[in-house]
Amino acid sequence: MKAVGRFVNKLSVRIITMIILSVTLLSFVSVFFTYQVFSTTMLNENYGFLLQVADSSTYEISQWNVFSNYLVAGLDDFEEIAILSEEELQERLDDPKVQAFSAYSGAVSRLIMHGLSYDLTKIMLLVPVPEKNFNEYYVVYGQIVDYDSNLAESFMLGDIRQAESKEERQIIQRIWAEEIESDYLVDYQSDKSSITVYKGVRNFEEELKGVIIISRPIQEMVDTWRRYLIGNFIVGVSLVLLGTIGLGFYLRIRVVKPVNRLAMEADRFAREIVKKEQNLADQVGKITEIRFLAKSIDKLEEGMVNNIDEITRMSRESERMDTELSVAAELQSSVLPKAEALSGREEFHIAALMNPAREVGGDFYDFFLIDDTHLVLLIADVSDKGMGSAFFMAIAKTLLNARSSMGGSPAEMITFVEEKLSREDEAGMFVTVWLGIVDLATGEVTACNAGHNYPAILHQEEGYRIEKTDHGPPICFLPGLGFRDYSFRLNPGDRIFLYTDGVTEAKAMDGERFGNERLIKALNDDKVIGDESLILRVKAAVDLFAGEEPQYDDITMVSFTYHGIGKHD
Repeated sequence: MKAVGRFVNKLSVRIITMIILSVTLLSFVSVFFTYQVFSTTMLNENYGFLLQVADSSTYEISQWNVFSNYLVAGLDDFEEIAILSEEELQERLDDPKVQAFSAYSGAVSRLIMHGLSYDLTKIMLLVPVPEKNFNEYYVVYGQIVDYDSNLAESFMLGDIRQAESKEERQIIQRIWAEEIESDYLVDYQSDKSSITVYKGVRNFEEELKGVIIISRPIQEMVDTWRRYLIGNFIVGVSLVLLGTIGLGFYLRIRVVKPVNRLAMEADRFAREIVKKEQNLADQVGKITEIRFLAKSIDKLEEGMVNNIDEITRMSRESERMDTELSVAAELQSSVLPKAEALSGREEFHIAALMNPAREVGGDFYDFFLIDDTHLVLLIADVSDKGMGSAFFMAIAKTLLNARSSMGGSPAEMITFVEEKLSREDEAGMFVTVWLGIVDLATGEVTACNAGHNYPAILHQEEGYRIEKTDHGPPICFLPGLGFRDYSFRLNPGDRIFLYTDGVTEAKAMDGERFGNERLIKALNDDKVIGDESLILRVKAAVDLFAGEEPQYDDITMVSFTYHGIGKHD
């Protein structure tokens, strides 16, 4: 029994429903086929019985040859002999007419007994008249009985009878024309609840001389059929009702209640977001699919609770990181030099802007005086973005600032910083640097480019152009390769525009880059504009070009204008 219970629990509701419906359908199919077999058997039995009666009746007319010649011409002789007494008949036994009449009387008596013994509604011995198109027959003997009204109609030798129906005429015509393999034809008339057998009657020479018609009621069989059908209908309806009621109770107990429990638990969890201690799978019965759904809900609730806890934790962590990034951005902004600190100098004017792609960036710039006549200009771009590059930037800036205060050429300063950084650079980061020292007295600039963008130089008589010079690799990219200085001179009114690749590599929606040509055009649109305005104009040109495309790299710009000694503009 336990094995059966486990098997039922594993069955899905759909399979159980299909089993019940299949059993019900099978019952109806079984009833239908049983009815067909029963009906066929009953009809065959009645067919067989009537065929035997027809054969027996045909045998009773074995002396057909004796009286068949008197069917019409000898009818008067039969009437004459019929009134003779027994004594007179005994005296004329050798008379052929008397012998024919005796044979006819005996055959009729036996046919009458057949009709009474076998409850026949019709027994008719006919001789067709082909000349009348088989619509008329000479009667040898006939009797039709209505058992409901207890009335009978008899036909004697020589009577003429019309065909009862078109079907009867066609059947007799086929038998008379010998179009059938045997002398039998059976007609089942369901509207009259009777079976009729038509059989040809032959003489001793096997010549077809007449047709015998025998009908028997099958009302008893019809009544039996009706009782059988009514009984089967009652049984079928009862099975359907019992199956439906049983299925309803089963579904209510095993399916509806567990599903309601699932719905209630889902509603409760949606309101409370708290998982119960007891698993839902232990409360919904043993049907496999419902238990599987309950287990899924248990996992979903547990997962959602864990996710909410994780989201809460991550939210707190995100808030903490936002705070830290905000502090880091403020610190990064605070360590950048302010142009206002050098605003009292008449020899030059300087402005700068750094716009990181994230909260903190990897770009940086610096400018400071080594002595009264020498100014250091510095711009750099650390590989990657975010917090890691910001830390790397802070270290590189500190080292460059410290080394610059010690004197020496730009190449020596960059070489020193690379030696220090490459020892601890486990992350493989690098930094591009442009570092220049401006002699404020003469306008002479000594610079070193470590893989950075070429500066744009403004000469009053020529306009802005990119000054492409020899440069080395970025710091820590190929340690030990070495760096070289180069020099150029600024005249009063000339300008150095420094920038990172966040400007020239800004991308539009179609993927096109801003590039050097657009930068030079933006710079040359107004060559006498101030440093602050120049930076803002370039930034506006970049933003207009990018459109809705988000900024993906830090943007840093420094604009330095040389005025010369006593030539402040």
